[in-house]
Amino acid sequence: MATPRIAIDVNSVLPYYTKGWTAGIGRTTKELVEHLSTQRDLPFDITLYSQNFKGITADVMQLPFRTRHLRYPHRNVWNRLLALTPIKEWVTGYDLLHIPHNFDWVHDPSRTIITVHDALYFAYPEEFLGHDFAQKHYPALARACRGILTCSESSKRDIMQYMDVAEEKICVTPWGYNEELFHPREYRKTGCPYFLMVSCDEGRKNTRTLIKAYEQFASKGSPSHELVLVWVHPPQDVVHYCNRPHLRDRIYIVSEVDDERLSRLYNEATATFFPSRYEGFGLPVLESMACGTPVVTCHNSSLSEVGGEAALYVDPDDVDDMAHHMEQFENQAYDMQFMSQACLRQAAKFSWHNCIEKTTAFYQQCLS
Repeated sequence: MATPRIAIDVNSVLPYYTKGWTAGIGRTTKELVEHLSTQRDLPFDITLYSQNFKGITADVMQLPFRTRHLRYPHRNVWNRLLALTPIKEWVTGYDLLHIPHNFDWVHDPSRTIITVHDALYFAYPEEFLGHDFAQKHYPALARACRGILTCSESSKRDIMQYMDVAEEKICVTPWGYNEELFHPREYRKTGCPYFLMVSCDEGRKNTRTLIKAYEQFASKGSPSHELVLVWVHPPQDVVHYCNRPHLRDRIYIVSEVDDERLSRLYNEATATFFPSRYEGFGLPVLESMACGTPVVTCHNSSLSEVGGEAALYVDPDDVDDMAHHMEQFENQAYDMQFMSQACLRQAAKFSWHNCIEKTTAFYQQCLS
């Protein structure tokens, strides 16, 4: 009997090799595939599938997997047309296709599994992110596909509720973190202490509220802590707001941070603030804790699953409480060694080894 073949779509990973960084979905897909490559005696073969007209291919990952590339633009209209034929099946010869980025147009959903990271487009819809498209098309694929992987119990509940998907069809495989990058490191301090927020944005990421909290904190005397925001495309009004005289040289916005610099930012921060209103997982919480850096986040969606008892929790609208935690860190009121050790213990509960074990078992289940 021929060995089953699984094709994994790695298009979300490719920007990493052109820009030096990629968003959360691309990062987790990259880690997933790289850790799969370390497994011996897998009961199936893996093919990495990529698609673009002129850009790089899956070969750039330099992994011991077969790769196949389709020279068509990776755009919604093209993908919808391509799905009218079994061209991806012909190119890759797959028995099972894994779409790790929430949705794509596929010819045969019954031979497809998808990773649905969250049900954000129902639970916290944001028009500027095109969530009307997701609401219209994602549930049909979720119900028709062979199986669904997701990264938290919170996301599983939301998928069941909002997309009407049966519980037995969903497998929860919490993400891990890159242990070579995200761990406690000693750096020579070269500036003021700071608070950090990663994955900043409008809407649910709630960055504007954190800025207000920092402004309130900074208005009381002359605190030593600054605020660093990792924000790829900050709105101009936010940039102008942070450039006002009393915040200038106190709030710094940085973008397109590669993984090595991100690890340093976590390690050198006094604390990471992540007051998001909704997350499917919350990688910044896990990565910060893995570096031993305390986290202040919110008790909603998946964030309490990741933060456990190690994180400090605030209401996403409570500016006063966020500012209070900043004051406590500023005044060294917290036992930082105790908090750091608690973060490391909590982060140790998450690993790519566990994720890969559950994922490969789910692959086999869906192949049977």
